[in-house]
Amino acid sequence: MVNSSLTYEILMYLNSFYFGMFATCEIGMGTLKAINLNYEDGKLLRETCVLLGLCLLESIRIHLGKKGSLSDHGWQVILSVFVTIPCAAGVIFLLWKQSHVLKLEYILCALMLLLQLTELVFATLFLFSLCKQPTYD
Repeated sequence: MVNSSLTYEILMYLNSFYFGMFATCEIGMGTLKAINLNYEDGKLLRETCVLLGLCLLESIRIHLGKKGSLSDHGWQVILSVFVTIPCAAGVIFLLWKQSHVLKLEYILCALMLLLQLTELVFATLFLFSLCKQPTYD
């Protein structure tokens, strides 16, 4: 039997480092694209707002997930699971709806989506393990 709490905590820990690298690369590539490429009216502002919103939401999601997993508070993990949906939507926007997408962004966004999906699965397993009655053998 897999300890879903431990696995979820390890995934959140890994994601805290990966997201720091992801956000740094995305902001750097966004700055590079803003300087060197032409954008239609308002698209650069929209893409920047999506990226900054994603950074804020993902930071909140990681904080809630780590705190909820460590203290076995299910409500924080549930909130983290619900915040995963707009975070994944932001990554999908960066992956498919941007005006200009670099190959590195495809790789980084695909890895981020895979990590979020894996965290979602283990967060669900962790929540189910919190709901069952303890057995004393």
